[in-house]
Amino acid sequence: MFRTLAMASVFALASGTAFADGTKTVTIDNDKVSGTRTISRDKEAGTLSRDTELTRKSDGATATSSYDRQRTESGVTASGTQTGFNGKTRSFEYERTRTDNGYTESGSATGRNGETYSLTGSGSRTENGYTRVRDIADGSGNNVYHRDVNATRENGVVSRSVNTTRAEGFRPGRYPGQAPRRTPRQGN
Repeated sequence: MFRTLAMASVFALASGTAFADGTKTVTIDNDKVSGTRTISRDKEAGTLSRDTELTRKSDGATATSSYDRQRTESGVTASGTQTGFNGKTRSFEYERTRTDNGYTESGSATGRNGETYSLTGSGSRTENGYTRVRDIADGSGNNVYHRDVNATRENGVVSRSVNTTRAEGFRPGRYPGQAPRRTPRQGN
């Protein structure tokens, strides 16, 4: 869902596109699917969008995904939607805001089966390192994921402690704010 819903990476928020400003369209065609992926980037405006549409060759079913990221005066926002070949959709929204000593983050996501999640988190620099905390709650308000990281540097040695707890079967998504990845199948 929110990969160390960090945002984990605006969060790496990275889209992995390594091209200059402009729009690039990639054609996808293999033995299973055909389609296109269009990526648009404007570094000056701080925008990135990635849209994909695929058609499964065996039965003509379509799948789509859309991802948008926008730099803001105080951080970044991101949102995305994916609809699978089975017609089920998941979506997310994420916001990360710079603070005097780090950042705060928040987000929401809806999974393929309609389940909802919310994300809160923060990170800050310390005198000799940093701390990060991220929590994800389900639609009932139950905490399904918690991660805290504390790192220090002393005499050139970095020490890092990571504590993670999560509900059984819960796996955060690749991008912060993103709905969880599919866990063990539940009769789809």
